[in-house]
Amino acid sequence: MNTKIRVCHVVSGLKSGGVETMIYNYCTNMSKEKFEWYIIYQHEASEKNLNEFKNAGFHLKRIHSKAKNPIKNYIDTYNFLKENKINVVHAHMTLMNFIPLIAAKKLNIKVRISHSHNCFFDKNILKKFFAYLCKKIIKNNATICLACGEDAGKYLYEKDKYIVINNALDLNKFIFNKVSRIKIRNKYKIADDMFVIGHVGRFVEQKNHNFLLNVFKKIVEKNNKVMLILIGDGELKKYIMKRAQELEINHNIIFVGIVENVNEFYSAFDCFCLPSLWEGLPVVAMEAQCSGVNCIFSNNIDMNVKINNNISFLNLDENKWKRKIIDLINKKNSDNRIINKSLFIDRHYSIIDEAKRLEKIYEGEIYNET
Repeated sequence: MNTKIRVCHVVSGLKSGGVETMIYNYCTNMSKEKFEWYIIYQHEASEKNLNEFKNAGFHLKRIHSKAKNPIKNYIDTYNFLKENKINVVHAHMTLMNFIPLIAAKKLNIKVRISHSHNCFFDKNILKKFFAYLCKKIIKNNATICLACGEDAGKYLYEKDKYIVINNALDLNKFIFNKVSRIKIRNKYKIADDMFVIGHVGRFVEQKNHNFLLNVFKKIVEKNNKVMLILIGDGELKKYIMKRAQELEINHNIIFVGIVENVNEFYSAFDCFCLPSLWEGLPVVAMEAQCSGVNCIFSNNIDMNVKINNNISFLNLDENKWKRKIIDLINKKNSDNRIINKSLFIDRHYSIIDEAKRLEKIYEGEIYNET
């Protein structure tokens, strides 16, 4: 008889994004004796993610898209939860969490988790009203509310109670490694005196690649000894590649795609940029900080992300970003970056400690708290 707690994560897609990374990091650091893992997803998945989750023992199921056919999406969700006798539903789609939560409540699943990973600011009245309805339905169907950070929590739950579950990580994996720096730079034929700007994220509107290209164009005009490494995939990748050609900066850009060893790339970077239009508390922001690389984030990102002192939050002014990066280029760079691990541990960003906390939530031992 299977006595394991069956936990089903519900996501929009498996595209090597922050949500997928968070799920993988937590679940692979939790007891295999206690839990059995399931994932429902909608959009075509990346091969990397599929293999990663399958190898970790997850049961995966692709269902109809909620955008194209919300009724079939709900029916698919309901049937999957029922057929697999799921004990815990953990929804990761922010505003759209209400769909699996309603299904879970109908099935009398006791632990129904809404997880907010983003915060959106839309001036459109109809979209604001839709968001209002989504929030109300989530409140009525979730038994516990989680968020990746304070901004994401306040956005989805407003004045209601929620728990912050940090996007924790394996600290030792991301600490600066000189061997990794040399390995990556040699692989891509990057000279020692070349200043490398890095970005990790899906090629979607939210990540604001176009802004980063415009900033990079201004930098190249001042100093040609710079490279931009873009890691990720997505619907806008071809457009961004074409845009780089139009700006005549494509020879200074490396489109890496999705990689297994993203941790090694942080060591190769001299600066990490995240000019997002909106975010909750991004995983990559924590990974970059752990590597000790200089970081520039847009002020749309939850400032609670800051742990190290080598971070700048800037509004989306191209000239400000250009000046900040040129300032970093002109400073003497060190490839011996040291961080204080205890700062991450004290702020609850060690996956070993935080996974135990999520275990208790799945076991029904922790409920919403202020």
